[in-house]
Amino acid sequence: MAQIPNLDNAAINLTSLREQSQRELVTILRNIRGKKCLVIDPKLGGSISLIVPTSIIKENGAELRYLSFDPLQTECNKVVFLVRNRLDLMKHISSNIQDDIQKGLQREYFVYFVPRHSVACEKILDEEKVHHLLTIGEFPLYMVPLDEDILSFELDDAYKEYLVEGDSSLLWHIAKAIHKLESLFGVIPNVRAKGKGSLHVADILNCMQADEPVSTPHAGIPEIQTLTLLDRDVDMVTPMLSQLTYEGLLDEILHVNNGAVELNASIMGVQQEGKKVKVPLNSSDKVFKEIRDLNFEVVVQVLRQKATSMKQDYSDITMSLCLS
Repeated sequence: MAQIPNLDNAAINLTSLREQSQRELVTILRNIRGKKCLVIDPKLGGSISLIVPTSIIKENGAELRYLSFDPLQTECNKVVFLVRNRLDLMKHISSNIQDDIQKGLQREYFVYFVPRHSVACEKILDEEKVHHLLTIGEFPLYMVPLDEDILSFELDDAYKEYLVEGDSSLLWHIAKAIHKLESLFGVIPNVRAKGKGSLHVADILNCMQADEPVSTPHAGIPEIQTLTLLDRDVDMVTPMLSQLTYEGLLDEILHVNNGAVELNASIMGVQQEGKKVKVPLNSSDKVFKEIRDLNFEVVVQVLRQKATSMKQDYSDITMSLCLS
């Protein structure tokens, strides 16, 4: 099943946003000539799969691995780490490089931070005595289209980091993502914000618009007319409620991640014990698009009607073939 959703029916051209991110990643891979091993932060795996097919990554001379403390198993002489700017991940990178050094392996190492580098991360790499071995860059992936009407910043711990840890850097991240959106679809004329964090994002966005004016073919006719920013603490109750839609029920039981759920392979007809299969949940599936927002009690009736209709259609086709 295709993991990448079809965005043709989106209200704005989200395909262009996805293609921009795809081009940026492909450019990184092409600039590192020859065969290379692309080592991805496991948390980024789902996001990357939503913007670029594995086949394109392989076409550009890269084999895929996921970052861990375990020694890197590859014969490539060039290793590209694609990671978030998290301090713990710098330890993983350092461990991999130090293991190679102990084995006497000589490789070229590249670290691309998503979406931007961090001085604190570079300091950790320096303390681990591997910084001088690295070529450092950025992959500016600020948002990912999950479906034709959903864009995600993929900031899983944003609220905790902002409220509990006092880390306001994610506000800059959100403003930068919106500014990037404006570079494709024009400056949003009406920005409304409710909550301290949202007001701060709006202020940062205004500064970005002044310092880095966007120039797009649609500069005079913005495709997005209004942006509404809401702090989570404006409504703390909703996340505590049980979801009663079909898609909500799937999320409660199976947990939707990056627009997909993981099921046992046997459920999908694949006879591989213990193997998990990712099943995408997006509007590319016509049946899912129709039932995703229905109350789960109604869904049973709808699916029963569809099954009856399909059975009748099959009977009609079979009878027609017999008569002919």
